[in-house]
Amino acid sequence: MLDEVIVRVTSGHGGNGAMSFRREKYVEKGGPDGGEGGRGGDVIFVSTGRYSSLQFFAKKRTFRAQAGEPGAGRNKHGSDGLDITILVPLGTVLTDIVSEEVLADLVDEGETVTVAHGGSGGRGNASFATSVDRAPRYCEQGIPAEERRIRLRLKVLGDVGIVGFPNAGKSTLLSKLSAAHPKIADYPFTTLSPNLGVAFSPNSERITFADIPGLVEGAAEGRGLGNKFLAHIERSRVLLFLVDGSSSDPDPVQAYHLLCRELEQYSEQLAGKPRLIVVNKIDLISAQKRTGIRTRFVHQGIEPLMISALENRGIDAVIERGLALVQSAPVPPREQVTRIYKLKLSDETFEISRLPDGMLSASGRYLDRIIHTTDFEKPFQVTLLDQRMRKIGVEKALRKKGARDGQSVMIGGHVFTLGEETTTKR
Repeated sequence: MLDEVIVRVTSGHGGNGAMSFRREKYVEKGGPDGGEGGRGGDVIFVSTGRYSSLQFFAKKRTFRAQAGEPGAGRNKHGSDGLDITILVPLGTVLTDIVSEEVLADLVDEGETVTVAHGGSGGRGNASFATSVDRAPRYCEQGIPAEERRIRLRLKVLGDVGIVGFPNAGKSTLLSKLSAAHPKIADYPFTTLSPNLGVAFSPNSERITFADIPGLVEGAAEGRGLGNKFLAHIERSRVLLFLVDGSSSDPDPVQAYHLLCRELEQYSEQLAGKPRLIVVNKIDLISAQKRTGIRTRFVHQGIEPLMISALENRGIDAVIERGLALVQSAPVPPREQVTRIYKLKLSDETFEISRLPDGMLSASGRYLDRIIHTTDFEKPFQVTLLDQRMRKIGVEKALRKKGARDGQSVMIGGHVFTLGEETTTKR
């Protein structure tokens, strides 16, 4: 089962605006008619119950939305790029690799999150016509695409999480509780990936059980296979501690306390969940020993269920007790999500900072946008950029921080040389 992958997503580049003038017979000086470029497509993740793992991403881990089409003459706007929709299983957590910010925790069916927004299309020269400048000879380039590396981590959604040491009989129990068919064998670590099973009470009430690979002592520090999969039961409302009644080292009571210790070391939240203690394999021990095990648990304030998964004894009691605990247990909290903000073109504020090499840097949403939309091969666009930067006070702010003529500065991710009359790109 593939439960963690890193994918690369890229939104669509905005289409460039067009610089064009109306040219028709008998129409002199028709004026600018360059259209706007189309908007690039977004990258959208959608949760669905159709999948139970991230296996789809084993062969494909790069996704790119469609770019916007460029504008054209006669005020023709370019077509918008198509969004790309990526389906993921319920319970998938999306985290940005660079910032380590949680972008989304997709738990419910049909939840969506846009992780990379398509670039806006550039304006054509028709958009810049004014009473002062009736024939503008400049246009905008489209906003570049956004590219992100995102970690997808699946946390299985199960009402009851089954924990226990290897060979405690977790897979056998799951097969008796539900129609699931996990691998069952008489050796440790038979289960190598989480398994889900759906059980029904006599009243047809549904309850989901999640079985993870067996734990070993020190699992919270990374020993064995269980530590990797403990995250899958963080979603569970109830924990089912399954211990082997026939084991002597550790005995069932000791095994329970060892499991509790591992969960406490891994997560206080996980250890604090409602719990159900089940003693399995009672068919292998005498009635006297069963009574002794039960009495030791009861003296500690615990009422265990005594079952034999192999012989299908006590299975209904596990479903009924588990269902009762699930119905009264709180819903586990989701991952704390960092809000994703879209670009606001009206935000003309910017910040001046000093880079590690000593160079001054100016950056802001609006400032970065006008830098990206400028074609530096066209003098008209460079002049327009210079006017815009002077209008919002970029040069003034840089000089106030100590920048001098001829000095290199970083503006919107590009290196410029500060001049007396204009700021030129190097």
